[in-house]
Amino acid sequence: MINHTRSEDASRLKSRMGSYAAPNPDKDVVRPPITDNSKSRAQMGFNHVQLGKMLCPAKYLADYIKDLHGMKSKFDSGSLKVTAALWPTYLYSGNIAGEDFDSEDILEGLFRGYLLERVRLFFIQLYRTTPIYTGY
Repeated sequence: MINHTRSEDASRLKSRMGSYAAPNPDKDVVRPPITDNSKSRAQMGFNHVQLGKMLCPAKYLADYIKDLHGMKSKFDSGSLKVTAALWPTYLYSGNIAGEDFDSEDILEGLFRGYLLERVRLFFIQLYRTTPIYTGY
């Protein structure tokens, strides 16, 4: 039951990811759009221009913006490793994910990214309105 519920929660989030990942969702969504019915993940992660920028380790963001394809090739080949120790840009504050990253103080702005805040609000709303969580 728990795994089924968790799966349903995540599937609800995917349908909204295009607007959550956009810096200004009132003006624009992620391009190319992320759709609910997309079974293929070929255009997700680093293969998606905007999502790739959000997944890029913050210390490499400037290089990633200058040379998207070159950096993606380095990630794909393993010559630059993306590990848990390298915080992705979506965790940092800024109108563009990671733009406030400070290599001298990597904790500054950490966990203040707009995507985290939007997903947090989504789950608060979900848990307040889903009978399995409210007990009704």
